[in-house]
Amino acid sequence: MTILNLPGRTAISRPFSGDPSQAGAARRFVAGRLGDGHPCRDDAIQLIGELVAECLRHAAACRSRPGYAVAVRSTPESAQVTLATQACGCWTSPARTPGRGVHLVDLFTERWGVSATRTGVSVWFELGPANSRNVQGQPVDAQARYSI
Repeated sequence: MTILNLPGRTAISRPFSGDPSQAGAARRFVAGRLGDGHPCRDDAIQLIGELVAECLRHAAACRSRPGYAVAVRSTPESAQVTLATQACGCWTSPARTPGRGVHLVDLFTERWGVSATRTGVSVWFELGPANSRNVQGQPVDAQARYSI
């Protein structure tokens, strides 16, 4: 686990293996980082679960098990969650061939994005009060914190 203290917020990143049994651990990681009373907790748990499932679906299609990392950055009213995964041979950007996970992220968040490089793909989303921009700055780069 990596902890990055930033002004007014803390970013925490954790690596996971590409094993499907780790999906629940990724959801629990997000839940634990946000805590029981956080207003974005339930939505963040649901959305990271969808993104992990999509990541695993793509990995199964490639017959690979790339690891991934999840990062959480939050304020008392908002949260930003990033999933970063290692690229595999048949990987395409979620923005080009989105599955259900990216569609749900698009429906339920005001801001989200994808960044792809030769070494991997990161998908991030922000949750918070309507029309809020409480989590400022660039998305947490989970992959930079954990070399997958």
